[in-house]
Amino acid sequence: MCDVGNPGHHSSLEVINPPNNKVMNWFARILAHYSCVVLLVVAVFAGSCLIVPLIFMKTPDFSDPQMGFEARGTTLAQRSTAWKNLLDAAGSSGQLTVNPRRIKQPQYNVSQNVISNGYGSQETSTILAPNMTALDNLPEDVTGVVRTGVSSIPGDTESTPTWVYALNTSEVFQGSNDTDRNRKVDPIAVLKEMLNSGINPLDHDHNHQHISSDGFFCSSPSAGYSRVVFSATGGGDLFTLDSILSMCHIEAQMIASEEYHTICESTSHEKCCHSWSLGNYIAFLHNRPSCFAVTSEDVDATKALLQMCSHYYHNLTLTPDCQEESLWFCKQVPQQCRQHNAVYNIMYYLVDANFLPPNNCCISSLVNTMLILPIARSSATLAYYHSLDLHALQHGNVEVVAMDFGLKSTLFHECLVQDTWMIGAGGTFVLVCMWLYTGSLFVTIMTVIAVAFSLGMSYFMYTVIFELHFFPFMNLLATIVAVGIGADDAFIFCKVWRYVKAEKNSGISVELVHDALKHATPSMFVTSLTTASAFYASYISSITAIRCFSVFAGTATLANFVLMLTWLPAAVVVSEQWCFAPMVPPRWFTWHNKLRPAVMAAGQARALLDKFLVLSITKLHYLWLCLLGGIALGSIGVVFYYPRLKLPDSRNFQLFDSQHPFERYDVVYRDNFWFERLKMGSNEDALTAKMPLRFVWGILPIDNGDYLDPRRRGTIVYDDTFDMAAPESQRWLLRFCRRLKMQSFYQSMPGPLLPNCFIVSFKNWMQRRCRDPVNHIDRTPCCENSVFPYKRRVFEMCIVQAIADLYETPLYLRPGVAGLKFSDGKRPKIRALIVEYDSNHSYSPSFSEMDDFFQEVESWTRKELSEAPPGMRNGWFVSDLEFYDLQ
Repeated sequence: MCDVGNPGHHSSLEVINPPNNKVMNWFARILAHYSCVVLLVVAVFAGSCLIVPLIFMKTPDFSDPQMGFEARGTTLAQRSTAWKNLLDAAGSSGQLTVNPRRIKQPQYNVSQNVISNGYGSQETSTILAPNMTALDNLPEDVTGVVRTGVSSIPGDTESTPTWVYALNTSEVFQGSNDTDRNRKVDPIAVLKEMLNSGINPLDHDHNHQHISSDGFFCSSPSAGYSRVVFSATGGGDLFTLDSILSMCHIEAQMIASEEYHTICESTSHEKCCHSWSLGNYIAFLHNRPSCFAVTSEDVDATKALLQMCSHYYHNLTLTPDCQEESLWFCKQVPQQCRQHNAVYNIMYYLVDANFLPPNNCCISSLVNTMLILPIARSSATLAYYHSLDLHALQHGNVEVVAMDFGLKSTLFHECLVQDTWMIGAGGTFVLVCMWLYTGSLFVTIMTVIAVAFSLGMSYFMYTVIFELHFFPFMNLLATIVAVGIGADDAFIFCKVWRYVKAEKNSGISVELVHDALKHATPSMFVTSLTTASAFYASYISSITAIRCFSVFAGTATLANFVLMLTWLPAAVVVSEQWCFAPMVPPRWFTWHNKLRPAVMAAGQARALLDKFLVLSITKLHYLWLCLLGGIALGSIGVVFYYPRLKLPDSRNFQLFDSQHPFERYDVVYRDNFWFERLKMGSNEDALTAKMPLRFVWGILPIDNGDYLDPRRRGTIVYDDTFDMAAPESQRWLLRFCRRLKMQSFYQSMPGPLLPNCFIVSFKNWMQRRCRDPVNHIDRTPCCENSVFPYKRRVFEMCIVQAIADLYETPLYLRPGVAGLKFSDGKRPKIRALIVEYDSNHSYSPSFSEMDDFFQEVESWTRKELSEAPPGMRNGWFVSDLEFYDLQ
């Protein structure tokens, strides 16, 4: 029924005389006599607050639900932002240049750990830093493609830049029909026999033509493609013929989908390219038409080939460019290991890192292997993903355990839309509970509308008044908060209304409305104020998403309180004035009579429960104090002692269930493969990518962007006191680099390190003869006659020539991100300096390990800078510490 009161029930509230408060009387009079007008005015206002930002502002974008979960404003966050701004400024369209004699300069990724230790292919960016392609500033006679990558092992493709200057191309071999799979031989003996007899197992001298126009593989494998991880169900070895054939069956099942052929990378004949899999590479190496035609001898010979060549892969001499014999460090690699880049691609992309590990002469079992599909990692793979039957991707002892299609965020957004029915179901449940409690469907509906209005008003304040342009996914949680607070306030007001009405025992009057507001307002105000204060207190957090949520949720709480003082009382008054007892059919009374025993039983049970609660509180209060106190003490031990709260140990933002193939790839299998492991590092391997040591001068570590918008990172701020040309600065920097190499956290790096500490290379360059013995060119003063430290005029003149000469060296010796940065103009000026080396610390999600690394390097850096001349005193240290800062 519509009546929310119970005239027959009398409360203990005393009859309150009309108050002298004129404002309260005036407001109660408005609600009592013009309740419909109040509802209309509030509806127009709240509706306008919701409509205006939706029309004139950009709608929230939840395509990347992880955006905003980063620290801003902290010391490390400011350094990280300044570092990214420096990289942008050093880009092709930036205000800095690395070669003052050129208009354009290469773009860089994050760093250059080792110039000669990373070779790979271009791919998309990581969570830590955007990937940039170094395609500018190339000589016209260079025919290869320059790409950037990161690594301490050849071929890495993300995070820090290294220089690659040859395409990783492959020939294509179509095979014979040899299907002998039963013969068992010693693979090492077979391989040695073939080599001793002068037969190259990778040469295919057959009478038929087996090289197509597009090649067996259309291009080189890359982390930019979608990938699938195979594993043995019983933990067996995947490098067997049966397992290879099982993986071929699963691959054939995956590429049979119609959606696959609409998005796959195709040849000139409009056929999908071959996927990069272990079976296809075995067929490729042994001239088989497909992986279904490989034999046991092919599998054993390929395993033996990998065992023979793994040493060259792990000592960094086997690179994806070693099929070209122009590199000096590739000449020591046997031809069989270099041919077609097959060994490199298998080791780097397809087999797990524990197979043929470094410094291990024995072949270990292949536990996991990768299938790379020729489809790009993007949201375009969503339809193809839905077409797959994940439970059917199993054959023999092989199953698909993980995959990465690059659509984790897209699928999450789709699941959000599909799961809206849960929100509706939860809202319906709350609505039913409110209906049963208030006894009025009209009041219940108006309360739900008030909750929606409070969110709309909060969104208006958030976007229009506060001018916040970033609306994180986390803000949607405020809906749950608003529903809970709105329902509580509605329960409070309806309960007070019922008691006051029973006390007055009269119809709607100004005094009734006044007394209801007088008793309900303090309770609603206290609950709303404390809740809003708790939310607003979270604004001090350094994490962008939490700060935005605190503003939105706190504002929604206060908006809900305003509506509970205006909208809800007016709705209750309208319900009392305009709702009447419904005309029910006579048969409804029959059902009421049948249910009367059940209703009476429920009433008796409720009375017994009330009696039990009263007695337990009044008679057993000491027992409750001891019991609840013990639980509180136990909770303190659980939270602070064991197992206690722990910092997150994974930088992956989990969006799905732990058994979802996308989550399993990120959490379990990602670091099992070399090309993925090098982006993160591993404490268990000495050859993984190390934490870079980056020291920056000339740029102040200031984040002048919008801390409440992760897309606005401000602009670069120069240090006007930076003076690299001063003789004392030159002398101190040389000493700094020498001392750095003596520290316990420094990692010795092989190969020429021309740009890592430019002053060392520049000093050596200045030792050249003053007269060119060939061209008889006078090089004075940029020659051996100048004494280190050089005079300002000599330094400023010669450094430009030295940088220009550096860009005339082979591409793999050119600088990465380390070195000097010049202002882009007719009269270039040194504006920034980067010194960069590797540390001997690998990345770890452990807070304590990363804290030890940061504190050790930071304390040493501060000590050195305290002794620096004025022009070098504002330097700072930065590394890949974003997740550590978030912790």
